[in-house]
Amino acid sequence: MDKKNVSAKAGSVAQSSGLSSGTAPGPGNMVAPGLGGSAHIPRDAFEANPKAYFDNLHAKEKANK
Repeated sequence: MDKKNVSAKAGSVAQSSGLSSGTAPGPGNMVAPGLGGSAHIPRDAFEANPKAYFDNLHAKEKANK
């Protein structure tokens, strides 16, 4: 996979939930950090831009308070 595709996926993880709960991790997926193991996300997208993932996670937490 080229870096252009990884960046596109990273953006989609940051902008949408990008999560699938109740699904066993498949090849290329990982447990989503900060969610207690309840969801999985694409590993390549997270590794390409972890800051975007955590920014989105914290923004959602803040909105729910």
